[in-house]
Amino acid sequence: MASQTASAREVSVKSPRKPNSEQTLKELLLKVLPAAGGSFIEWYEFAVYGFLEANITGNFFEGHGGSISTWAGFAITFLFRPLGGCFFGYLADTIGRKLALQWTIMLMLVSTIGQGCLPTFNCCGEGPGWAGMIMLLVFRALQGLSAGGELTTAAVYISEVAPRERLGFALSFISSSGAFGAFAVASGLVTFMQSVLTPEQMMAWGWRIPFLISILPGAVLILSRGSLHETDDFEAMLASLVDEGKEGVQIEEGSQGNESEAVAQLSPVREVFSKHASALIIGTLGTAGIGAFWYVTPFLGPSLVHKYTGVAANAVTGSEVVACAVPTLLAPFLGILIDRWGVGKLYLVAVLFCAAVTPPLFSWWAHTNLSEAYLALYIGEFVVGLVQTLTSSVYLWTVELFPVRVRTTGVSLAYNLGVGIFGGLGPLLSVALEPVFDSRGPISAPALFTVCSALLSIVVVATSRLLWSRGIVQLTHLRPVPY
Repeated sequence: MASQTASAREVSVKSPRKPNSEQTLKELLLKVLPAAGGSFIEWYEFAVYGFLEANITGNFFEGHGGSISTWAGFAITFLFRPLGGCFFGYLADTIGRKLALQWTIMLMLVSTIGQGCLPTFNCCGEGPGWAGMIMLLVFRALQGLSAGGELTTAAVYISEVAPRERLGFALSFISSSGAFGAFAVASGLVTFMQSVLTPEQMMAWGWRIPFLISILPGAVLILSRGSLHETDDFEAMLASLVDEGKEGVQIEEGSQGNESEAVAQLSPVREVFSKHASALIIGTLGTAGIGAFWYVTPFLGPSLVHKYTGVAANAVTGSEVVACAVPTLLAPFLGILIDRWGVGKLYLVAVLFCAAVTPPLFSWWAHTNLSEAYLALYIGEFVVGLVQTLTSSVYLWTVELFPVRVRTTGVSLAYNLGVGIFGGLGPLLSVALEPVFDSRGPISAPALFTVCSALLSIVVVATSRLLWSRGIVQLTHLRPVPY
């Protein structure tokens, strides 16, 4: 009888939402955009830091480790993301998705603006420079904590307020209005500044402006998120916990064997590790290739054209607009395909393409000459944009690995461990390995790292489908029809 009650509760938690096919596009966007837009600040900050690598190095790390230290600062953000995922995932799974979304955007905005206000060795001398370097690393860590909960909480929120038959389309706006849209804006802004300011001006003060200007979209997002409502799935989960508590009181005497089912409740983090370890492993390793492709290819690939042909730095940064504009425009169409074909198939295609296109792209960028430099830049970036469009499927693929009760915590841990470790450490390891794997050799260090990460994801995703077919793991993104 107790097991039947538990099964009934599980069904009620999984399906509290009635289908809402009549929901208009305007109603859907009013729910989705304030949540999806938060990832704009997250990705915008990552992009600005990466595109301004030379200025960050010149101001904070010249004579103190150089570019390796700059990329180490980039990696610190990702190392703190799993901690942020645990904290904000716990917050979202126990107190509410809405509150977690409000806290993450405020912390993210403070850390982004703070980086633009720091003293540096270049402007202020040795003492203030050391203070600025330390504070830069502190802000990078805070950025990682907030980012660890931001995108994943937004993805979970969107998946719980959008109609089930339009989840792919709804989640695509994380890419369009947030992730790749932010990269496009950041690359366009940095390109414009590099064009109108001299290198000396950029080094002295121009690098600060992209960080400081984030206050404008940040303020809009804070205000818009104040109007969001808690999700029905979360409210239904809370109601089920109340029912469990009442049942626990009734069977408190003489039924201690059912204690774990009816009385004791694990924390979300402990429950993920104890009951959903297979989903956590699949999610972590399955997103490794996506993280490597996102953060290694756009930062280290096109720079080879500048290195070997002498093409202006602003031309290289400007080409990034193409790589980001393509998924910004095409992600909603991919979302429609996800809703028709299923996210499992399209996600496997995405990681396959991450492995397939990386070596020829890096080889082309490393061996091009000045007369073909712009062709290599813009066509190569267009190909990167097409692959990044496919990678937009990562959000729904990861969300559907975990049940409502621990969904935000599970997604935060899996996504931030996978994308964080392989994406965050990718540029650092690639730069460190450049002396061993020459960029003009058979395969460059960045290309090798990206391919190995993508192959790992391919093996894990393929293995998860095999385990699902044998009933060993449950993958909700695999079903006879998408929804």
